Amino acid sequence: MDTLRFLTEQVIPTLKQQLRLPENIKIILGGYSLAGLFALWASTQTDLFYGVAAASPSVWFPGWMEFEQRHPIQAQRIYLSLGDREERTRNATLAVVGDNIRTLHSQLIARGADCTFEWNSGGHFKDADLRTAKAFQWGMEEHT
Repeated sequence: MDTLRFLTEQVIPTLKQQLRLPENIKIILGGYSLAGLFALWASTQTDLFYGVAAASPSVWFPGWMEFEQRHPIQAQRIYLSLGDREERTRNATLAVVGDNIRTLHSQLIARGADCTFEWNSGGHFKDADLRTAKAFQWGMEEHT
């Protein structure tokens, strides 16, 4: 909560002021792995974020899916991705990541969000930088 408060009360207002950004600028929050989950979570707490770029987000986290049902994501555009080998693990906690992200994608679409889900080649640690860049690029493009 402290990190979100820091972003919303200090970082974003300071950037808007120093860069003379319009008050209604579209803000995209995102990240990879746990940072992707943070971006999804943050968008359940505020409608400040227009978009979320969640590359391989840790949606396996215990209780996340139930939490998101009680506190729905408020962002208008959401990018989700996962490596095609991430759900293939002997760790039962991590193995639910594929089912959870497919379910989350379906639920967001059903709620009317502009949401995409993309499979990437490899496991969780393959091309994290490229996957994250792709997530933000999608969020910034105009879709019709």
